[in-house]
This record gives sequence, structure tokens and C-alpha cells, in this order.
Amino acid sequence: MGALRAQPFGVNTWLDGDYLVDDASRGAFARDFGGAVRRIPRAVTRARTAEDIARVVAYANGRHVKVAMRGQGHSLSGQTLIDDGIVIDSSALDAVEYTSDDTLDAEAGTLWGDVAKVALARGRLPPVMPDAMMLSVGGTLSVGGIGEASFRCGAQVDHVRALDVVTGAGQLVTCSASYEPELFHMTLAGLGQCGIIVRARLSLAAAPTFIVTHMLTYSDLDAFLADQARLADSGASDLLNGRLNRTAQGAWEYVLFTGRFVAADDASETPSWINGLGHESVAAAVITPTWSYLDRRTASITAGKAKAMPNPSLVLTLPADATKAFITEILASSELAAGIWFFEVSPKVPARHGQPLQKMPATAIAYELRMQRHASAPDAEDHRAMLSANAALVALAMQQGGKVYPPFAPILSAAQWRDHYGPTTWTRFAAAKRRFDPNNVLNPGAGIF
Repeated sequence: MGALRAQPFGVNTWLDGDYLVDDASRGAFARDFGGAVRRIPRAVTRARTAEDIARVVAYANGRHVKVAMRGQGHSLSGQTLIDDGIVIDSSALDAVEYTSDDTLDAEAGTLWGDVAKVALARGRLPPVMPDAMMLSVGGTLSVGGIGEASFRCGAQVDHVRALDVVTGAGQLVTCSASYEPELFHMTLAGLGQCGIIVRARLSLAAAPTFIVTHMLTYSDLDAFLADQARLADSGASDLLNGRLNRTAQGAWEYVLFTGRFVAADDASETPSWINGLGHESVAAAVITPTWSYLDRRTASITAGKAKAMPNPSLVLTLPADATKAFITEILASSELAAGIWFFEVSPKVPARHGQPLQKMPATAIAYELRMQRHASAPDAEDHRAMLSANAALVALAMQQGGKVYPPFAPILSAAQWRDHYGPTTWTRFAAAKRRFDPNNVLNPGAGIF
């Protein structure tokens, strides 16, 4: 992890990467996965080195031009888009270096699937992996990074040893919890407000050879939530998730997925602890090689993205005591549930999330609600209805102490952002913004500052 300083440059100065101003290149970076916002940048930089990013940001900072870093464009509300500014495409920054049994260095544009392949070849893996292998390292570390192991390991940002970051002044700085700690903590889950991640040193742990999953079905929401909370604190599971499904008769059923790490291709008998849960049925165990399990959603997500349909989805985390009523209200309302085709509910333990900007409810147990929606076309009637539903759900969740997952949420108002972060963290975040991005050029799409 090295660091250097870069000086401002002219637009025509040579870069390792490309500086693109043609209509096709600019148009390709005018939308994100959400499909609700269109913003046309003045230029796209296809960065190939950290120095490219530092030079572009230094140039933009000196001229008060806005800059947005973009990984795979999976934000849903224009967080990585920018009008008349410069978009930095990180996709060519994809080097991975295995540094030891405990760490791995990955550039910002590296896909998590490539991180997993390099680590698994040595029997290692980051403690928290996302559910989509085509997401980028810089992208998820900028927003938090949640996975099925988050109930026991926190977020991906809790397992970062060091970062190379380009500040808003165009300086390339190495930072960690012990060196330049404020930049480190205000960059992880910081939505690119104080610095752009160009490389990360990730912690590694022993990887399983296989993952055994059990699927438990419930008709009672109370039992479903109670068992998730119980498993989150029991140590019996390595992975946890849940899903809401509508039956052919129109009723809702609740499906709990629990995964265990094993070394041999042996699903064995149903564990005894499952017999003490409140489910109505349990499916036969399924054993899957670790890579196949991690990669199980790549094809469907890639196909969905290729359709370019609006995806006005929403991820919220609710205090445990507010979750049942919140879910019940959604399921009872055709307006709030509009377009939801995939609804996941998973437990979280907020105390296990240590980075200050990755906000969680102030409660012992919380539940993440992940609502995937599809609309027919941008700005169609159903699309507008889904966006309105999301705004209403965000307001309701925040009234009850809930938090948004920023890349999968509407852009909050100034008052909502302050409420989301809380007064102490907001004051700290704002001070860091003034210090590390004094001209306020970095990532304006999030709408925070």
C-alpha cells in the first residue's frame, strides 16, 4: 500500500487511462441500476492507475468541477451519477494481490468474484461476502457491504486493514485505523464524500470447502422472526437469511435459510438444534461447493441488469420491536408492496457493526428488509408509484428508529441525513468533509452535503 501526492494537470495531459468526451461514452454513464435518474457527465475517465484518479480529482478540485467514482453502477437513486462533471470509471483498476494468509490487496474496480477466486485458491476468504459477485470492491466498501454472514461478522467495512484513498484535494493517501485514522473511518461506508477508494487491504479467514444449507418454512411471522434472532445469537449458523413468498392461494409464507460451513461433501442428518425451532417444515439439506454457492446469483442478476428495466428497490434495517408491524403493513397494502417480486428479511446484531458511518438501529437485534421491485419503464405510472412507496417506507422506518442502506434507498433530505447519522456522527462526518474535500467536489449524487 503506497501513497503519493499528485498535482493538478490540464485535460490534455497524458493519462495511463482514457479521457472520453464523446456522446456514446458519456451516455453509457448517465444511468445506474435503479433507472430512475439520468445525468450526463461532461467526461468519463477510464482510470488505469491510482495516479490517474489523483490527477483527475486534483484537476477537478482546482476548477470546482464535480467528480463521481463509479464501480459497477449498482446504486438505485443516482448516487454515482453526475451532471456536467467527471465520472471516473474504476473497472480497469482490477488488480488483486495475495499478500499473506491474513490479507489480500484489491484495487477498487476488482469484482468480488475475482477476490473470492484468488482467496479460495489458498483456502481463504473475506469474512463477509456480498450476494452478488459482480459488485466491485470499491463500490461495496464505499457503502458498507452486507452479506449473509453479517449477522455474526458485521459489514465488509469491518474487515478492512488499510486503504489507499484519493482525497477531494487530489492527494493519494494510505490510511488505516492507526495511520490517518479519521480519513480511514470517514471513507469506509462514507459514500465517497471524503475520499475515493483506489485500493483496499482486506482481512481473510479460513474458507469452507462446502456450505450446507437448510430451508425452513413458516406460516407464522412471529416464529420466523424469533427463530432468526435465536440463530443470530446461538453460534449454530454461519450464514442466515430469510425470504417472504406468496403461495398459490395468495397467503404469505416465511422461509428461513441457514448455512453451515463444512469441510467434506456430507450433508449428514438434520442438526438437532433445528428440531427446537418453530418452523412447520424443513427441506432436505443441500450441500454446495463454496464457489458455486457464492456465484449462485450471478446469472440471474446479470440477466436482470441487461433488461435495463427500472429497479426501484429498497433496503431498510428496523429495530426488532418494530419489524413485525412494519412487514405486516407492507404486506397488507397494495400501494406499499407495489412491484415487490423478491422480499428478503435477515437478522442483524448492530453491536457487531463497528464502522461509524455504517449505521444500524440502536437495538440489540435488528432486521434488514430487502425489497426488490421491477417497474415497466422509466417514469411510467407504476415506476412513480413504487418510488412513492419507497419514500413513504423510508419516512415510516426512520420514525421508528430504522436506518436506510444508502445505495438501495431514495436520496434523503438534509434533515433525514442528519437523523440517519445522528448528531454526534453527523458533526464528525461534516468536519471530515470540510477537511478532506474542502471544495465539495466529490460524489454529489448522494445528496448528503
